[in-house]
Amino acid sequence: MDEIKSVSEYINFLDGLESLYPMQRYVVPSTFFRGQANKDWKLSPKLYREGMLEKEGIMIQEILHKYPEEFNTDRFNILAKLQHFGFPTRLLDVSANPLVALYFACSGKGELDNDGVVYIFPNIPASWSDDLLVSIVMDFIFEHTPQNLWLDKFVEEVTKRYSSCVGITIPDNSKSLLQILTIPEFAVIPKKQNTRLSAQDGAFFLFGMKQINSRISNNIGTYGRKYYDFGPIEFEDNTKLWHASKKIIIPSNSKQKILKQLDLMGINEQSLFPDIEHQLKYIWEKYK
Repeated sequence: MDEIKSVSEYINFLDGLESLYPMQRYVVPSTFFRGQANKDWKLSPKLYREGMLEKEGIMIQEILHKYPEEFNTDRFNILAKLQHFGFPTRLLDVSANPLVALYFACSGKGELDNDGVVYIFPNIPASWSDDLLVSIVMDFIFEHTPQNLWLDKFVEEVTKRYSSCVGITIPDNSKSLLQILTIPEFAVIPKKQNTRLSAQDGAFFLFGMKQINSRISNNIGTYGRKYYDFGPIEFEDNTKLWHASKKIIIPSNSKQKILKQLDLMGINEQSLFPDIEHQLKYIWEKYK
């Protein structure tokens, strides 16, 4: 495990990373970074940390019902917008800019006495937000629940909805669809539809689920149907999320120095949070 105490040390470490560019039609090889102000925090989305997976779909439906104009966009970007507002989702923020991740590893006044961490995910396959597999996971989130999923019915819906797609293999059986729902995570490159995503060069890890249970119904009317239950995926360490990932520790006593260095490079609260609330806060803190 590496440790850095300045921006220059950090850049020197990054200089040793290898870049690979495999030619694939639907997958973009990308290197992403995530900074966390406390090295002991898990790599887990807020929805999973709060134990809210079972209520994911119903919460989203209430939001869409009450605020339709606020979320008038495609499904993945609805999820990204909810993440932007701090609502618990199964998305985990990452950035293509290593300095942005370093800033988040050092910021957070409540964590200045704790060591921070930067996770690096080099050359990870990343999908566009409108990729078929991402769209199928969105269909599940918005239309189904992790309990009592009738997978055969979901297969029918997916096959019908994407039948016109050309050059893409559509999952047409429960086994292939189950594999998609239980992929541990997708790295997803979103459309930059808000200023914060653009400023932070943001992307996401879209977390999948693990199968907990399956059963055959004996009830009248649903007799013989197979239902599935799912739960959140948890990673023991960063290498379980991506085998080539790396972890850099930021000592607590180096955080303030690094933040000052990043500020000189234009990486600060003012540049990363373009909304007026953070702009005013940055000016206040500078003069204080």
